[in-house]
Amino acid sequence: MDFRLVNAKTLPQAMDLWDECFEKKGTPFYEWYHSHYALQQNQIIGGFENDQLMTMLHLNPYVLHLREKEWKIPYIVGVATDPVARGSHVMGQLLETTFTMLRAMKVPFVILMPIYAGIYQPYGFAYTHFRKEYNLPLRSLDLGGDALDRYTLRRVPTEKAAPLLAPVYEAIMKSYHGWVKRDQRVWENTLLTAAAEGYETVVVENHGAPMGYGVYNKENGVVNVQEMLFADAPAKVRLLQYMKGFAGTWQTLHWLAADDDLTYLQLPDQQLAPKTAPFMMGRVVNATQCLQQLEIPENLLGETFVLGLKDEQIPLNTMLVKLRFTKEGTQILNTLDDPDVLMDIRAFTQLFFGALHVQALLRSGMVYAANATAAEKLEMLFPKNNISLPLSNNKRTTLVDK
Repeated sequence: MDFRLVNAKTLPQAMDLWDECFEKKGTPFYEWYHSHYALQQNQIIGGFENDQLMTMLHLNPYVLHLREKEWKIPYIVGVATDPVARGSHVMGQLLETTFTMLRAMKVPFVILMPIYAGIYQPYGFAYTHFRKEYNLPLRSLDLGGDALDRYTLRRVPTEKAAPLLAPVYEAIMKSYHGWVKRDQRVWENTLLTAAAEGYETVVVENHGAPMGYGVYNKENGVVNVQEMLFADAPAKVRLLQYMKGFAGTWQTLHWLAADDDLTYLQLPDQQLAPKTAPFMMGRVVNATQCLQQLEIPENLLGETFVLGLKDEQIPLNTMLVKLRFTKEGTQILNTLDDPDVLMDIRAFTQLFFGALHVQALLRSGMVYAANATAAEKLEMLFPKNNISLPLSNNKRTTLVDK
């Protein structure tokens, strides 16, 4: 199979494959995406046989704020294979080609949102972001809180909401880790497609200052929250009161909240507690690059440990090295010593993202440490972080991988 970038000449084939697998021609998202985004803002890698597109994936550019740095990385979406080529493992070949290309471009890692994790786990992807998934009956949605007289609501046109939403988003995300930086381009892409698909926007204000917002739609008896952020507890309560106002015509509120959300502790019925919802997957493409760009904590300076890392898809990531931590960064040295720490690329990805505690990975058998000292050093290097990525749970607006 011939793998190459899709260009203007072959884009119609990618559009046909999208129509076959995802949104249909003529739907708002399909028309916007292929008129304003595909090849204009992203890259598409395709696998061709006799000049016929058999498989593809789209690399959509984002800036992710992770470990106090801003990383320009691709969000993989639109993974699709023509029905006649399915079962011949062409997607695996496509991903391997993509990894090679991304390493050459010095891309350290990628993210995607799976519809089924089992598709991607064999290729080194692991969950890096989690959400709390609520399905709340609107009639019984009652929360106590502070006096809300100063918190007023305003409905605004979704496509024009960015000036009100962006300051709230930036302020709230500063307390998190692993979130997308939204410039004007990203805000326009997000809100224009949401508006085209009927999403509404409400803003909660305190003396005229935006304190929170909700972007949502209503269909099939459900109020679906695409994104809801709030700067303080009263703003959250006011937004949920607003959502309760739809009770009667609409029965249920579906909301993917941040992993650290504690709303369930205020609910009168414990049966309404949310479930943990794995949300986003990541994949380190260049482990050396990630290690070299780590910020080294003071208490690790001068320390060393031997890392054994295994990557079955990207052989250059498989290594047995001694890590030495200096003020200038991490030195990576060849060694024949036995490893102090041993893991595969999936566990390494989760540690790098700060998604899980080292101790949790050790207990699960996903990471091996030769002794307590090695485990302590690993915890200092990869602390668990308060990670959040408030991309929409609407598959079209956020270009969910398929």
